Amino acid sequence: MNHCLAQIGIEHAEHRTRAIGIGERLEVLKAPPTSPGCTSPFAPVWINEMVRRQHESTVGRSAR
Repeated sequence: MNHCLAQIGIEHAEHRTRAIGIGERLEVLKAPPTSPGCTSPFAPVWINEMVRRQHESTVGRSAR
């Protein structure tokens, strides 16, 4: 379920705010240990990080 919630938030901007809110309320995987350089499996963090990476990748391509 956590993976599905994150994918919805990452891939569907119109549902992103709601997906983050649901993740914050459920708190699934909120505090597991995360290795340095890895993305947390906590859906709100995961969604925001992947969207940031997608944005950076898009901006990087358009700057070339």
